[in-house]
Amino acid sequence: MLDYSIGKRCNYSICKQQDFLPFTCQLCDSAFCSEHRTPEAHECKKQSVKKQAIICPICNKGVSYTSEQNENIVWELHFQKECTQQPTQKKQCPTCNTKLTSLNSVQCKTCGKEVCLKHRQSEDHDCLFQKRKNIPEPKSIQNQEIQRNNINQNQKSAYQPQQANEQEVCPICGKTFPYIMQLIRHSEIHNS
Repeated sequence: MLDYSIGKRCNYSICKQQDFLPFTCQLCDSAFCSEHRTPEAHECKKQSVKKQAIICPICNKGVSYTSEQNENIVWELHFQKECTQQPTQKKQCPTCNTKLTSLNSVQCKTCGKEVCLKHRQSEDHDCLFQKRKNIPEPKSIQNQEIQRNNINQNQKSAYQPQQANEQEVCPICGKTFPYIMQLIRHSEIHNS
């Protein structure tokens, strides 16, 4: 004798066939025979339900809803319960006002400010922690600043040859150069 407690009947209204290996619809969670297992075959009511999202113009957050819901009602519920009702401010670098994103921003380890990659060094932005400590700069940094000042002062005449009898002399090794830029490049050898 057949045991009818095994398996389930097809939930499609026309079929109602007893199936020993029923299929469960992923949309409506009902059992169906092999002939009506697809949502199209059993005319699934949940097939037309689609998830959609709107972006709140106030807080810029996405609000999801289904096609069965009214988007105005969903937005009203979001506005009353979840919305911060204050627009999120866009992050900007305090030094150059560049828009900051997760890809181009770094948080300074000393002062905690979020800055762009260009100003990630504490010397490049107004790092309050460095100013408070008044730490003297190492001599190598001071020498680099002196060289930069010399370069800026002599930049106009850097690529112009000196007069026939004038030569630039390296103060460390005594080597002579006709151009000041050659002397500056040569002095980098002594610093490294």
